Amino acid sequence: MGQAKQRGTKEQRVAQAQAKVDALRPEKLTCGSCKTGFTDFQSLDTRKMSGIHAAFGGICPSCGETVLAFSGEQEAVANAMIAWQDAMESEGKLGKQSRDGEHVSFDE
Repeated sequence: MGQAKQRGTKEQRVAQAQAKVDALRPEKLTCGSCKTGFTDFQSLDTRKMSGIHAAFGGICPSCGETVLAFSGEQEAVANAMIAWQDAMESEGKLGKQSRDGEHVSFDE
């Protein structure tokens, strides 16, 4: 029997994976531009992102900026942030955020 089958049915494995992401979900995201906190955001697919355990994103209801949060290994998170900036062809307002939504901007 394969390792996956030893961990349960496909439905059980999906539920376990979703529970892990839910445990990492912050209470709110805080916009790096205008510092507005908001709770209407989505989980993002991280299956092809090595070292990223969870990612969340939404649109700031105050200023319309895209807000992303990555959780994972330090180097993987840094690479994901740089890749996102490159894909958007703009400088992001990078920072870190606690699980309760406190945002601290990185000094450049």
